[in-house]
Amino acid sequence: MSESLAMLLQHGYRYALSLAHHTAKAEDLLQDAWVAVIQAGGPHEKGYLFCAIRTRFYNQHKRELLAPMEPLAPIHESILETGDGLNTVLHGIEDPRLETALAQLRGIEREVLFLNAVEGYTAQEITTITGQARGTVLSMLSRTRNKIQRHFIASTNRAVQHD
Repeated sequence: MSESLAMLLQHGYRYALSLAHHTAKAEDLLQDAWVAVIQAGGPHEKGYLFCAIRTRFYNQHKRELLAPMEPLAPIHESILETGDGLNTVLHGIEDPRLETALAQLRGIEREVLFLNAVEGYTAQEITTITGQARGTVLSMLSRTRNKIQRHFIASTNRAVQHD
Protein backbone atom coordinates (compact mmCIF):
# COMPACT_ATOMS: atom_id res chain seq x y z
CA MET A 1 0.00 0.00 0.00
CA SER A 2 1.39 3.40 -0.93
CA GLU A 3 2.17 5.92 1.78
CA SER A 4 -0.37 8.42 0.44
CA LEU A 5 -3.10 5.77 0.45
CA ALA A 6 -2.19 4.76 4.01
CA MET A 7 -2.39 8.41 5.09
CA LEU A 8 -5.77 8.83 3.34
CA LEU A 9 -7.16 5.80 5.13
CA GLN A 10 -5.73 6.99 8.47
CA HIS A 11 -7.44 10.37 8.00
CA GLY A 12 -10.64 8.51 7.10
CA TYR A 13 -10.38 6.34 10.20
CA ARG A 14 -9.90 9.33 12.49
CA TYR A 15 -12.88 11.07 10.88
CA ALA A 16 -15.03 7.94 11.26
CA LEU A 17 -13.94 7.66 14.89
CA SER A 18 -14.91 11.27 15.51
CA LEU A 19 -18.40 10.47 14.24
CA ALA A 20 -18.93 7.02 15.75
CA HIS A 21 -16.90 7.47 18.95
CA HIS A 22 -16.35 3.70 18.92
CA THR A 23 -13.36 1.94 17.34
CA ALA A 24 -15.18 -1.04 15.82
CA LYS A 25 -17.91 1.15 14.32
CA ALA A 26 -15.27 3.52 12.94
CA GLU A 27 -13.44 0.62 11.30
CA ASP A 28 -16.69 -0.63 9.76
CA LEU A 29 -17.58 2.85 8.51
CA LEU A 30 -14.18 3.28 6.91
CA GLN A 31 -14.30 -0.15 5.27
CA ASP A 32 -17.82 0.37 3.88
CA ALA A 33 -16.95 3.84 2.62
CA TRP A 34 -13.69 2.70 1.02
CA VAL A 35 -15.43 -0.16 -0.77
CA ALA A 36 -18.03 2.30 -2.06
CA VAL A 37 -15.33 4.70 -3.28
CA ILE A 38 -13.56 1.89 -5.13
CA GLN A 39 -16.78 0.52 -6.64
CA ALA A 40 -17.84 4.00 -7.78
CA GLY A 41 -14.42 4.63 -9.29
CA GLY A 42 -14.28 7.81 -7.23
CA PRO A 43 -11.16 9.83 -6.64
CA HIS A 44 -8.86 8.81 -3.82
CA GLU A 45 -9.23 12.17 -2.10
CA LYS A 46 -9.90 13.01 1.52
CA GLY A 47 -13.02 15.08 0.85
CA TYR A 48 -14.59 12.35 -1.27
CA LEU A 49 -13.81 9.67 1.33
CA PHE A 50 -15.13 11.89 4.15
CA CYS A 51 -18.43 12.37 2.30
CA ALA A 52 -18.75 8.60 1.85
CA ILE A 53 -18.03 8.00 5.55
CA ARG A 54 -20.44 10.70 6.65
CA THR A 55 -23.26 9.38 4.46
CA ARG A 56 -22.84 5.87 5.80
CA PHE A 57 -22.67 7.09 9.40
CA TYR A 58 -25.93 9.04 9.20
CA ASN A 59 -27.70 6.30 7.25
CA GLN A 60 -26.62 3.77 9.89
CA HIS A 61 -27.71 6.16 12.67
CA LYS A 62 -31.17 6.46 11.09
CA ARG A 63 -31.44 2.66 10.86
CA GLU A 64 -30.45 2.29 14.52
CA LEU A 65 -33.18 4.72 15.54
CA LEU A 66 -35.72 2.53 13.76
CA ALA A 67 -34.40 -0.75 15.18
CA PRO A 68 -31.94 -0.18 18.06
CA MET A 69 -29.27 -2.83 18.55
CA GLU A 70 -27.88 -3.73 21.94
CA PRO A 71 -24.48 -5.40 22.39
CA LEU A 72 -24.44 -8.93 23.77
CA ALA A 73 -21.94 -7.93 26.45
CA PRO A 74 -20.73 -4.56 27.68
CA ILE A 75 -17.78 -3.20 25.74
CA HIS A 76 -15.17 -1.22 27.63
CA GLU A 77 -12.85 0.79 25.46
CA SER A 78 -11.30 4.17 25.29
CA ILE A 79 -10.97 6.42 22.30
CA LEU A 80 -7.32 6.76 23.33
CA GLU A 81 -6.60 3.03 22.94
CA THR A 82 -6.87 2.93 19.16
CA GLY A 83 -4.37 2.72 16.30
CA ASP A 84 -1.01 4.44 16.13
CA GLY A 85 -2.22 7.35 14.02
CA LEU A 86 -4.84 8.42 16.55
CA ASN A 87 -2.49 8.01 19.47
CA THR A 88 -0.11 10.34 17.70
CA VAL A 89 -2.85 12.91 17.21
CA LEU A 90 -3.94 12.69 20.84
CA HIS A 91 -0.42 12.51 22.24
CA GLY A 92 -0.06 15.04 25.01
CA ILE A 93 -3.81 15.41 25.62
CA GLU A 94 -4.60 11.99 26.99
CA ASP A 95 -6.85 13.46 29.65
CA PRO A 96 -9.92 11.40 30.56
CA ARG A 97 -11.81 14.69 30.96
CA LEU A 98 -11.42 15.28 27.22
CA GLU A 99 -12.98 11.92 26.38
CA THR A 100 -15.84 12.64 28.77
CA ALA A 101 -16.36 16.10 27.27
CA LEU A 102 -16.34 14.71 23.71
CA ALA A 103 -18.77 11.94 24.66
CA GLN A 104 -21.27 14.57 25.84
CA LEU A 105 -21.29 16.35 22.47
CA ARG A 106 -23.83 15.59 19.76
CA GLY A 107 -22.45 13.73 16.74
CA ILE A 108 -22.56 16.79 14.48
CA GLU A 109 -20.70 18.83 17.11
CA ARG A 110 -17.92 16.23 17.37
CA GLU A 111 -17.78 16.07 13.57
CA VAL A 112 -17.46 19.83 13.08
CA LEU A 113 -14.91 20.15 15.90
CA PHE A 114 -12.86 17.26 14.49
CA LEU A 115 -12.88 18.66 10.97
CA ASN A 116 -11.72 22.05 12.23
CA ALA A 117 -9.36 21.22 15.10
CA VAL A 118 -7.78 17.98 13.88
CA GLU A 119 -8.07 18.10 10.09
CA GLY A 120 -7.66 21.86 9.84
CA TYR A 121 -10.65 22.53 7.59
CA THR A 122 -12.04 26.06 7.42
CA ALA A 123 -15.69 26.81 8.16
CA GLN A 124 -16.37 27.07 4.42
CA GLU A 125 -14.78 23.66 3.76
CA ILE A 126 -16.79 22.14 6.63
CA THR A 127 -19.91 23.65 5.07
CA THR A 128 -19.16 21.79 1.85
CA ILE A 129 -18.53 18.48 3.63
CA THR A 130 -21.49 18.56 6.03
CA GLY A 131 -24.06 20.51 4.04
CA GLN A 132 -24.59 22.87 6.99
CA ALA A 133 -24.81 26.63 6.43
CA ARG A 134 -21.56 28.53 7.07
CA GLY A 135 -23.14 30.53 9.91
CA THR A 136 -24.36 27.31 11.49
CA VAL A 137 -20.86 25.82 11.31
CA LEU A 138 -19.29 28.94 12.84
CA SER A 139 -21.79 29.11 15.70
CA MET A 140 -21.54 25.36 16.28
CA LEU A 141 -17.74 25.59 16.52
CA SER A 142 -18.03 28.41 19.02
CA ARG A 143 -20.70 26.69 21.12
CA THR A 144 -18.82 23.37 21.05
CA ARG A 145 -15.56 24.94 22.20
CA ASN A 146 -17.47 26.72 24.97
CA LYS A 147 -19.10 23.43 26.07
CA ILE A 148 -15.71 21.74 26.31
CA GLN A 149 -14.23 24.70 28.15
CA ARG A 150 -17.12 24.73 30.64
CA HIS A 151 -16.71 20.98 31.14
CA PHE A 152 -13.00 21.41 31.98
CA ILE A 153 -13.70 24.34 34.32
CA ALA A 154 -16.45 22.39 36.11
CA SER A 155 -14.30 19.27 36.48
CA THR A 156 -11.39 21.37 37.76
CA ASN A 157 -13.68 23.09 40.28
CA ARG A 158 -15.00 19.70 41.45
CA ALA A 159 -11.44 18.42 41.89
CA VAL A 160 -10.48 21.52 43.92
CA GLN A 161 -13.56 21.18 46.14
CA HIS A 162 -12.71 17.52 46.89
CA ASP A 163 -9.15 18.36 47.95
